[in-house]
Amino acid sequence: MKGMIDMDTDSYPLCTDLITGPAAWKSSDFTDPAQWTTPLTSDDIGELFAALEHARQTGKELGSITREDFPLDQLAQKLKAVSHELTSQSGLAVLSGFPIGSDIPRADIELMYWGLCAHLGPAVTQNARGEIMVPVKNYGNGGLLNAATRGYQTNEALPFHTDSSDIVGLLCLQSAGEGGLSSITSSMTIHNELLRNHRELLGLYYAGFYYDRRDEQLDGEVPYYRNAVFAWHEGRLTCRYYVRHFIESAHERFDLELSPVERLALKTFEEIADRPENKITMRINPGDIQFLNNNVVVHARTAFVDADEINRELLRVWLNPFDAPTPPPGHAAFREGMPQKQIR
Repeated sequence: MKGMIDMDTDSYPLCTDLITGPAAWKSSDFTDPAQWTTPLTSDDIGELFAALEHARQTGKELGSITREDFPLDQLAQKLKAVSHELTSQSGLAVLSGFPIGSDIPRADIELMYWGLCAHLGPAVTQNARGEIMVPVKNYGNGGLLNAATRGYQTNEALPFHTDSSDIVGLLCLQSAGEGGLSSITSSMTIHNELLRNHRELLGLYYAGFYYDRRDEQLDGEVPYYRNAVFAWHEGRLTCRYYVRHFIESAHERFDLELSPVERLALKTFEEIADRPENKITMRINPGDIQFLNNNVVVHARTAFVDADEINRELLRVWLNPFDAPTPPPGHAAFREGMPQKQIR
């Protein structure tokens, strides 16, 4: 085997104290969806349409629109509260009632969504094509065992994971006929449990794992990369746990080491995340925008089945908050976006 991970965990500073505060929550801390949901009012929606018209007048393409091009008033104050909840509290927030009616052109929905997100931070690219907003739906390309399939392209269940950026936004355009439930767990709570009861595994998460690039590497790059699950940097604990299938396919495709104890570490992480006392589960309904902070929460999705003429679709944006701290090297790969390559 090549690519064995260096197990000298002294090279990786570890957080050895229990994390306290609002980011280390349990499911019992959330007794009502109203705790994580902020409804948009008719005044908020009016602001969105006014800002849409202003953004149109700039003549800019969607990806060039900034928060200055999409001026908001009272809604901007709500978004500051959402940002605070994401970066300094639970790491979870939902906006409900976003306008997605059939009378609204798709391009207008996308521009309003983009403009709203621009008030939370700049967006980054999500794939080798350089796309900055991607539909999350069943592309019909098979599941994650297909080395060319990414998580947003399949209707298979997705195990607990994070995305690459600090914040992921998901606007629901259509929910599934069946399934597609979203579960969220605090990765700070997971770390606390590992520290209490699985301390012998802790260093593995800081050393990291090798991931399959899913054929999105640039010319001359190796088709895999290494990323730490946890990092302790400047007094701050952060998490990036990418989809486990990408670790397993890197092992299988590229002859990379994945030892029994490393497999145990992956299983243990996801088992803790999936405990009822640790996770909350919700359905993302049409017009909902779910925002998650990948630094402090992990999320999962159940498999879904599309019904006749009812195809589940969400629009995903990757964001980094303004003035956010920079993670240490080897952690949060692709936080600044996926490198774009020439698609032949």
